[in-house]
Amino acid sequence: MGFLEKIEILVNRLLILLGDLIFRILLKLTPLKIQLFLKKLRVQFHLLIHWFKKLPSRIIKNAPLFINKIKQALVAYDVKGKLQQTYQNALASQGANKVAAKTSKVKLVFLAPFLIFGEWLKGLTSFQATSLMVLTAVSLLAAINIGFSGHRILSHQNHANRGPASVEDEVVYERPAYYKKETRHLELNNVRLPIFFANTNELSAVDVDFIATLSNRQSRMQLYKLELQLRDHLILNVEPMVASFPIEEEGKEILRQKLLSELNDFLKSHKIDGQVQEIKITYVLAN
Repeated sequence: MGFLEKIEILVNRLLILLGDLIFRILLKLTPLKIQLFLKKLRVQFHLLIHWFKKLPSRIIKNAPLFINKIKQALVAYDVKGKLQQTYQNALASQGANKVAAKTSKVKLVFLAPFLIFGEWLKGLTSFQATSLMVLTAVSLLAAINIGFSGHRILSHQNHANRGPASVEDEVVYERPAYYKKETRHLELNNVRLPIFFANTNELSAVDVDFIATLSNRQSRMQLYKLELQLRDHLILNVEPMVASFPIEEEGKEILRQKLLSELNDFLKSHKIDGQVQEIKITYVLAN
């Protein structure tokens, strides 16, 4: 765990403690009646949630009874007789004999809905009549819109097998290579390398700090757990070199390639899913 992650966890804990302290202070300052009211409100809220959770099962259980009641009501209700009675009342109020004498049967058929609707509007206030007409118009428009939408969906389904018009213009989003790269960094410090002792007065030790960028975070976490085994692997498998060689640019590049190869071999030998993509040598100390 990095230093910044520890600071983040500490800040989160402090914020939680501060929020708990503020809540306790507000609870002490709140009158008892308000606290009881809030408790009752909370209980009612939980009961309401429980009722909504049980609602689907209740609907499924009581749906057959409700449907049977609707069927019985529809069977008992004489729709045809009610419409005929309303139509006769509308003709009587408009002067049925005069209308029948001056108009043909075809015109009477077209005028029938308007006469029935006018009969329904009788006895209603202006606001009620306006609301009824607006809601009726909205319902008709909604039914027409549903019909057109269904026709459009069917036409799209019929053309579903058609290929894309232009495949070359398709833009595929790809995450950049640096996306969350810092979460895949494995940092090792003071890695001692094996060296040759040419003369007694030459450099006798080389310590290297480097950062390895892995392909995924899971492999990075597993390498952190196996850090001691990884250090032993590097000491045993990196070939000895002259102590002054890693200080030069050419030596750093050769050492970087060697570390990259040995880390990938370590991943394969321990059956860790991942690979090292980059090695960056940050510090070399020879003494």
